[in-house]
Amino acid sequence: MINDLRIAIIADQNEQILISNELNAAFQQPQITFCESREDFEKAVKLHNCDFIIVNDAAVNRAFYTYIMPFLELTKIPFLVLREPQAQSFKNKVIRELVKTPDGSHLKELPGVITQLFNEQFALGGQNKILFLEDEEIDITFIKRKFIRLNPQYECDIVTSIGELREQIEKKDYDLVVSDFNLPDGNAFDSIAIAAGADIPIVIATGQGVEKTAVELMRAGAADYLIKDKNMGEHMLLLPSIIRSVLNYEKLESYNSGLVEMLRLKNQDLERFAHIIAHDLRSPIASAILLIDTLQMLGEDLSEELQETMGMLTEVSHNMTNTIEGIYQYTVMDSQSDAFVPVDMTKAAEEALQNLQNKVNECGAVVTIEPMATIEANYVQMVQLFQNLMGNGIKYRGDKKPELTVRSFQKDGEQVFTVSDNGIGIAKENHKKIFDIFSRLHNSSSQYEGVGMGLTIVKRILERHNGRIWVESDLGEGTTFFFAVKLGLN
Repeated sequence: MINDLRIAIIADQNEQILISNELNAAFQQPQITFCESREDFEKAVKLHNCDFIIVNDAAVNRAFYTYIMPFLELTKIPFLVLREPQAQSFKNKVIRELVKTPDGSHLKELPGVITQLFNEQFALGGQNKILFLEDEEIDITFIKRKFIRLNPQYECDIVTSIGELREQIEKKDYDLVVSDFNLPDGNAFDSIAIAAGADIPIVIATGQGVEKTAVELMRAGAADYLIKDKNMGEHMLLLPSIIRSVLNYEKLESYNSGLVEMLRLKNQDLERFAHIIAHDLRSPIASAILLIDTLQMLGEDLSEELQETMGMLTEVSHNMTNTIEGIYQYTVMDSQSDAFVPVDMTKAAEEALQNLQNKVNECGAVVTIEPMATIEANYVQMVQLFQNLMGNGIKYRGDKKPELTVRSFQKDGEQVFTVSDNGIGIAKENHKKIFDIFSRLHNSSSQYEGVGMGLTIVKRILERHNGRIWVESDLGEGTTFFFAVKLGLN
């Protein structure tokens, strides 16, 4: 008989009772959780509080299945749907189904289906190998009687000393070590060091029910700990749950590491592709611009119409160059690995202003940068952020002499920065649209040059810093951009 199953049930109240009655009759002490909401389900799955999930199809909709599929594929938790005969099938490699019958006889099949899924899970995944380190006979007896016998899904070995632990780990690959605290030739901290050296998670079973000891064990590298019950060995009944949690955590860690590595490789490929595209497109465009400039210089006798066409070609070529540069900067942003460091935002804004000095001089802009806070950030990207925002204020000035103010303040646990101008403003219906890639609100490129990438890059920089950006503006009333980052977050 399968022992200590943890089953999450998503169903209406009447069916919850019927299902739980069948499970309690068929299995020894099943731990049943009734999920009343999606939040309950998330908790059960993400915290690995269930081995099986049973869902009454009438209680959920298709969007629910779409939402949970990533969790199911990741955790490999068997998922059983009780489906009405006329309802659409959801059956796939993760989700299994049991078709309902009018007389409720389908519920009698539940234990058999769950047992089959249980056996399939361990047949496909293989047995997890667990090594117990225990030297006291009474505890060894508890391990054999109350764990190994009741949990055949695990392949278990027992050693009695630190020396044997070291030798056994060299002979065989284990998924988990469960160690006693006090041992003939050492203690739990020696066990932790050996397990860590072999990259094996370890759980410590200790009779020392002191919180300080538990904290020290976890700091030393233990995945979890268990307080022994010397009289009845009841702690062995808790061990399966702890082991499942630790093994599931290790599985998630491994999966997450794989995703991170996959993302790193994808970013490398994307950056390499961006470099190639940028190089292959920049060169011919630069050649075209040079050729057009040469023709304009040599072609003094060209007609006015042809001269105008040449000017248009030059403008289009420069716009294409700016577009390529914008796409390149946007593409490689996530692959930039520069560490976050304390950034004096006043200094970053001043450097951005220096980069814009030619434009400032052309229009006589007045830019005021007030003293601002220091935050953890990427310095180069902060300069680019200020440069894009201030550049916008200078570009969209209308007929006025540009006046810009840059300042910062703290509010609700965030450091907020503002860049304000007295320019042409932005209609409220366009406040979100302006951050979209290639978004341009002005069709007259001759009046306002650009390709619509500047604010997109600003938003992407802030996303990389776990920040946010928004705008307050009305047509003809100037614009203030706000961006904020959480205080104390790297």
